Order: sequence, then structure tokens, then C-alpha cells
Amino acid sequence: MKDNYFSSEKLLLFSYFIFNILLGTLLLKLPISWRGQGSVGIIDALFTAVSAVCVTGLATVDTTTFSSFGQGVILFLIQAGGLGIISFSTLYLILPGSRISLKSRKIIRDYYASDSGVTPKKILKSIFLFTLSIELLGGLLLSFFLFRAGDSEPLFNGFFHAVSAFCNAGFSRYSDSFTSYANNIAINLTLMMLIILGGMGFMVIWDSLRNISDWRNRLHFHSKIMLVMTPLLIVLGWVSYFLLEQHHLLADLPLGQKVLSSLFQSVTTRTAGFNTIDQAGLSKGSFIVTLLLMIIGGGSGSTAGGLKVSTALLLFMVIIQRMNSKGESKLFNRRITKDSLSRASMLFLKALAMIFTVIFLLVLSEGKNSGVSLTMIVFEAISALGTVGLSQGLTGLLSPVGKGIIILTMFAGRVGLFALIMPQRDRITERHVDYPKGEVLIG
Repeated sequence: MKDNYFSSEKLLLFSYFIFNILLGTLLLKLPISWRGQGSVGIIDALFTAVSAVCVTGLATVDTTTFSSFGQGVILFLIQAGGLGIISFSTLYLILPGSRISLKSRKIIRDYYASDSGVTPKKILKSIFLFTLSIELLGGLLLSFFLFRAGDSEPLFNGFFHAVSAFCNAGFSRYSDSFTSYANNIAINLTLMMLIILGGMGFMVIWDSLRNISDWRNRLHFHSKIMLVMTPLLIVLGWVSYFLLEQHHLLADLPLGQKVLSSLFQSVTTRTAGFNTIDQAGLSKGSFIVTLLLMIIGGGSGSTAGGLKVSTALLLFMVIIQRMNSKGESKLFNRRITKDSLSRASMLFLKALAMIFTVIFLLVLSEGKNSGVSLTMIVFEAISALGTVGLSQGLTGLLSPVGKGIIILTMFAGRVGLFALIMPQRDRITERHVDYPKGEVLIG
């Protein structure tokens, strides 16, 4: 029997995000949400709502021009999007009257790298408790440190930026993001802690805590990958920025601030979106490093975007390792199946096609603007698709058509890429006659 597409998980996934985007757009368009001159345009309200729900952080208008009510709406949208795709899916599955299919259970288990003993209700509860606990702690710490730094609204700013950091959203109530606090160690370290925890993935943190409480609880394979690769990527980015920017952006800074700024840049680049240095002033080497980190992103099942760390690792294995006769590989004494390698490659190729398409469309729509360069367009396209939120200044210069392109790109980066890897409702059919095998020369 043919499955009804309109009852599929993908439709529910898209509906959830679209509903929040439309609701956010209507609320942000209200006069009570705006304190700037005139009124906010519908395209800018839509852009802000999409960026918030997709936890990107790109903004065509300064967040400070929204009123406290408008900023509260943005905060709500960030939280709604940041709780993640699986949070919504799980919530839907445990609603009264819902029946949890074996396929749906597999999606949840695969995404959370857990075992059959974990129920959707337990996962949902752990997500909410973990999110609220970390955001509460981070908000209190940031409020205290901002108060000591002389901030005029330490409480609101503390909790706003704690949620934005943990959800890897990058929205800031400061026009210069955190450039003014670039030398404040406490604020920088708190933000980085929130960004890393949000980007690791809920179940990786849960699995790690379970292992710490009782060493007999062995870490899942996915958790091991994340716990190895996350600090490795941070250190590689940190060292790269520190060395590459010695005679550029960091040239006039004292050694301590050089170390802190390069570390913050490494952490925030993988989809967080805050900045303490000017992204437009990056050297050519740092520009390439930034693009690479933005594409990789954070962990599966987390608030971060990008291709995801585990996907990038599998792609790296495909490049450097030789597959066996079954098309499989080996990592950490585990067998990586042909299906996993194929899905990772498929996701990368589709993301690459999206990036080139977006760059081409932006060149057509924004290329006539003398203040727009190709590097700005490439940076913006990858930042939007990876839901990073960093920009070299193009966002505020976008034409209405360009804004529409970036809106679709942010949505595709947050929702579309995950939808691409959701298992299909395959029908098993027995074929007695099939097409002949096609032999194709490769290379």
C-alpha cells in the first residue's frame, strides 16, 4: 500500500518550522515590536523570523532596533528552533492517541545514538531539563559577569545571550556582537562553554554524564566520535587563527587577547555566529579555515547546523582510507557500513550543489552592487546554509531578491539538510526481472 506523503514525518517537520516562522513574522511586524524609525518591512520581519527559528543569526536590521517585546519574540523563536528537529518529532510521537511506529523509533534512536531502552518520552524530558538547566546556569553566570563589566541591563542581556549561545543562534543585543567584550575572559569563556555544550548534542552530554557516574556504562560510538573530534577541531581552528592572524587582525593586541580572540573565533565559527573580531578583515588563510569550519558545523542531535562533525569524519575516511570489497571501512575498531558512508557522501554532494546554486543566484542578484565582492557572497552563502550567522557585511546590503535567497538558504540549512537524510518509506517488492547492470568507467 502506498504511503501518504502528507502524513509523513517530513511534512510535520516542515510544518513546525513554517508555523513558527509565520507566527514570528506576524509578531515582529506589530508596532509594539519595533522602536526604530518608521516600521519594519515585511521582508525584514520574515528574514529575522527565519534566522531566529533556524538559529542562524544573520540579520538585515539591527536587533537593537526591535523593542523589548520584539527581542522577546526573537528569543522565543530561537528557543523554539534550538530545541531541535528531533525534539519536535518526539513531542509529536508521544501526543495522546499517537502510535509510535518501528520506523519512527529507529529514526529517534539513530539520531540520538542511543539504544532500544531509551523511550521518546525520556529523550524529550532529558532535552528540556538539560536545555533549561544549562541556559539557567549560563544566564546567571553571564548576568553576573556583565554586571561586573558595567552593563546597563545585565539580567536581560545575560539570559538573552545565554539562550542565543546555547542554541548556537548568534543573535546579540549589542550592535557589535561581543567585540566590546573581546578582552573579558569570564564572558568569553562562559559563551564558549554554552556554545560547545549546545553544539555537542544532548545525548552525547547525557551519555558522558552517565559514563562519569558509573564507569561500567560504556560510551556509545557516536559519543566517542564527538568527544574526540570536537576538541580536536577547536584546537586546530585555534592554532590556525592564532598563527594566520599574527600580522593581521591580531597584530596590535597583547598576547593574552590574541590567545582568547583566536580561541573564541574557532569555537564560534562552527555555527554559533557571535564574533569578537571583524570577519571582513580575516586574512585569506583564515577565510579558508572559516569556510571549512562553517561547513563542518556541530554535532548530530544538537542545536548546531552544518554537515555535522560525524558526517565530516566519514567523508574524510572516504578520502584517505581504502574501502574493503563490501564498500565498508573501519574506525575506532568499529565497522562503518557502506550505507553510512553512502549517506554521508550523498549529504555532502547535495549540500555542495546547494552552495554553488546559492552562490550563483547571489552573484546574479547582488553582483551589480560595487560594494559586494565574490568573497563576501561565498562567505554569506556558506554561513546561511550552515546556519552560522557570521557575515562579512553583505547581509545589510542585500537586495529584496538577495534577502529571499538567503531566507530559503537558511531554511534549507536548518530543515532541508536533515530532511534529506531522513529514511524513506521504502516498499519492499520482489522483482523477478530487473534492468541489466550498467558498467560505467570511473576516473
